[in-house]
Amino acid sequence: MVGSRLRSGGILTLVVVFTAPAFGGWRSFPTPTTKDINAVKVVSAGEAWAVGYWGEILHYANGSWTIYHNWMTPFLQDVDFNAPNFGVAVGADGSCAFFRGSSWVWEGITSNRDMYAVGIPRNQTEEAWAAGENGELWRWYGGVWTRVNLNTTHNIHDLFWSATGYDGWLVGDLGLCYHNSGSGWVDVNILGTTTHFYCINALAANNVWVGGAGGKLYHWEGVAWAPVATPTAKAIREMAFNGPTDGWAVCDGGVILHYNGVEWSAVTSTPPTAADFSGLSMWSAQSGWAVGGDGTIYEYRNYPNVTPSSLGRVKAALR
Repeated sequence: MVGSRLRSGGILTLVVVFTAPAFGGWRSFPTPTTKDINAVKVVSAGEAWAVGYWGEILHYANGSWTIYHNWMTPFLQDVDFNAPNFGVAVGADGSCAFFRGSSWVWEGITSNRDMYAVGIPRNQTEEAWAAGENGELWRWYGGVWTRVNLNTTHNIHDLFWSATGYDGWLVGDLGLCYHNSGSGWVDVNILGTTTHFYCINALAANNVWVGGAGGKLYHWEGVAWAPVATPTAKAIREMAFNGPTDGWAVCDGGVILHYNGVEWSAVTSTPPTAADFSGLSMWSAQSGWAVGGDGTIYEYRNYPNVTPSSLGRVKAALR
């Protein structure tokens, strides 16, 4: 808002000009890298972390992204934070690093398998899970990584812990899906499909979404899994929800989907991109980040529009 004062004949006039941006949506954001970025996690309104190829760890703070650190590993595949001062990143050949308030510390998993997913249970700073190639699943507890046997050799691509209680989910190739409500991992495979699933998100015990190859989406309503129509055949790589009527998904080929509580639709980005998206994290209905191939970073901002009523309120306040 810009204000100027004009005095004429002893009458003071205040001229108000609003310069609030009218744009609301996904926009390309300056990136510090040309390497693929595989995952992103928002930890506060002004801070986020991302990881990618050749061990790059990226940090968003003070309005810009920077390369925070490089590990000697072919790639870091996923990152999760439970609070701004506790995070975990995993990747190739059992690569693992912990963030505890001030720096990243290397604490590799005793495995030569690639880790594709990491998840931290709600309110935990002493527990984390990692999963990946050939069905390997590992639990970090008491400062030690321990292997958990799922009796599967299918690749696991995503781990998700619900914001309510001790409630974990994982998904992978050929319809693989497991659930942990505190008594161990239970096989809840999505029957009737051989889809490779890449992401899962649970809003509640009876509201779970799974996305994967070919634009396939499935929804769990507490009784059974049901396929849900989408406007794309591109692989769905990650999902995030601000609530049951506000969901987002990012896909290969620069496709971004939005859920309004009724249906999924494709949305445009500025500028459009053909880059494969791989990571997504929302802070709120007003802000979030999407990342992908060749250093792609897109920011979501939902700017409020200036309306005649709001202009009237400002005028009244200035009288």
